[in-house]
Amino acid sequence: MDNTTESIKAAPTARGGTSLDGRRNILADALYEMGYDDTLVDILMDRNVIDFSIVDYTSDIKYQLRERYGESILWDGSLEDAVAFEVLTASLTGEMGKSWRAAEGSTFRERIRHIITDLIEKLGMKVVNRYALEKSGTLSKELEDVKQHLTIDYGEFNSYLPNIDFVIYTPENSRVIALISCAVNLKNRIIEKAYWKRKLQADKNKVSIKFYLITADIDETLKIIYLPNRERVIAEIELDGTYVLTAEALEESDKVKLFEHFIEDLKQVIGESQ
Repeated sequence: MDNTTESIKAAPTARGGTSLDGRRNILADALYEMGYDDTLVDILMDRNVIDFSIVDYTSDIKYQLRERYGESILWDGSLEDAVAFEVLTASLTGEMGKSWRAAEGSTFRERIRHIITDLIEKLGMKVVNRYALEKSGTLSKELEDVKQHLTIDYGEFNSYLPNIDFVIYTPENSRVIALISCAVNLKNRIIEKAYWKRKLQADKNKVSIKFYLITADIDETLKIIYLPNRERVIAEIELDGTYVLTAEALEESDKVKLFEHFIEDLKQVIGESQ
């Protein structure tokens, strides 16, 4: 007898027909075949990702997911990331998007933290808020080492942390990999970002630290490359990467991209640092 376990190959009628529960079952089967659990089922259902009117087998579900999110989701475990970024993109459109893009900086930073933390931790890194490094009281040995690695010495005028929002570091040795600064808009602010990047470059122990900017760019200062304004030029020349959360048209380059590229770029940086 052949005891080999084969993947489920279910038709809609095999798991409940075209009812709501039946469609959930079919989607769960397809995700199972792809190596995912059922935690994404309701999210994908709520977002109407699958056209069940043209589904005969779970292979049809897999085809639709591949068409929507790309071939890579079949083997590199990135479907969760793809769905997370799609949800984010949707939040940037319509009245809801206008509301939170115009929110105070603290709200914007918190949303970014919520989006990126799990994704970064999956890469074996940790994320810490700069304010956690500055708070009074005793830091853990891990965070104290991160702080010391990051602190910029101004001699007789004391030492300070760069004015950034998040620090990405390797937990095994507290080595800082990258810094993230968040900004709802860039008007009159990007020069400050460039200053801190220059300070890192001036220190041989910090020169490898990447400096990234994540922005909603609500004043559209980064929108075009042709005859770019000052902000776009500084982003292109001074920073390691600028990632824009927008549903509007954006002329991308190697340095200025849509936010959906951030994690993939970070993966490459982490790989090169190891």
